[in-house]
Amino acid sequence: MPLRMKNSRLGFTLIEVIFSLLILSIGLLGIFQGQSGATKVIIRSEAMAQALNIAEEKMTEIEIQLKNKSFISLPEEEKGEPKEEKLKQFKWVRKLEKVEMGCLIPEALFGGGDSDKDDKSGAGGAAAGLGGIPTLVKQVFETNVRKIIVIVEWSEGNQKKSVELTQLYVRFKDFPSAI
Repeated sequence: MPLRMKNSRLGFTLIEVIFSLLILSIGLLGIFQGQSGATKVIIRSEAMAQALNIAEEKMTEIEIQLKNKSFISLPEEEKGEPKEEKLKQFKWVRKLEKVEMGCLIPEALFGGGDSDKDDKSGAGGAAAGLGGIPTLVKQVFETNVRKIIVIVEWSEGNQKKSVELTQLYVRFKDFPSAI
C-alpha cells in the first residue's frame, strides 16, 4: 500500500504566482524601455544624418557657385529650408566670412600702427627689407580666401539641435598674376 501524504501540494500558492508575475513584469518593463531608448537613438541618428546631408549639399552648392562667381557677387549670409516636405523641420544658414590673418603675419610687417616704435628688436627694419610682400599677401588673403560656414538646425521635442560644417575656400582663379 502506497503511503500518502496528508498535506500534499499539487499547485502553486497565490504568493508564488504574484512573485513570479512581478519578476516577469520587471523583466518585460526593462525590455520595453530598452526598445524605446533604442528607437529614440535611431530617430536622433536619422535626424543628424539628414542634417549633415543638407549641410553637405549646401556646402557643395556654394563651392559650385564660387567656381563661376567671385566672393563679392554672393551674399555674406543666406537662409532657407529644404524643398522636400519630409525635411521641413530643418532650417539652414550659409555664411561667407572674411578670414583674419591672425598670427600668420605680424601686424608690424604691414608698416602700420605704433608697433615699429615699440619694437627694439629691429623687426621694423626687417619689414622694410621685405618691400610690399606682406601687404600683397594680406590683400590676396582678404580678397581670395573665405571661411564658408553652413549651420543646419532642427527641433527635437523642446530642444534645438544643430550641426555645423566649416571650411576655408581659396579662389586661385583671382590670384594676381605676379604671385
